[in-house]
Amino acid sequence: MIGDTRAVSPAVTQALTIGISTILITGLLLGGSSYIDTKRDNTVRQGLIDVGSGVASDLVRLDQFDTDGVSQEISFSSAYPDRVGGEGYRIHLDPSADRTTIYINSTASDRRTQVRFKNTTAVCESRVTGGPIQVVYDATEPCLEVRAA
Repeated sequence: MIGDTRAVSPAVTQALTIGISTILITGLLLGGSSYIDTKRDNTVRQGLIDVGSGVASDLVRLDQFDTDGVSQEISFSSAYPDRVGGEGYRIHLDPSADRTTIYINSTASDRRTQVRFKNTTAVCESRVTGGPIQVVYDATEPCLEVRAA
């Protein structure tokens, strides 16, 4: 008597189809999440660079004022987002002899960037969290700094 093998073939085929489909879907999910993470990193990094460039531009603009004989504070406000790519950030203004460095660091991850600019007016070290800020010429010091708005 010859055994009937027709009933085994559909079950094996279905099991193989389910196994291959599972592997493909898992690969797509892992690849897609990696792609999204990469895009998120790039978005946060570019956002931090944009904020740093904006703050540098604000400081350079204030640096161009003629501050000789100024006895009061000069300031203007700039509106920056509270969060970049869903992450908060901090701005740290660090003066040096030839160029000032602005460090912009994410508070939720290790993402960070820096922007350097040349200035003629002295710069005081200052730190502020992201969001609306004031760029200030402090006549008592006298120096440029950033403050929370």
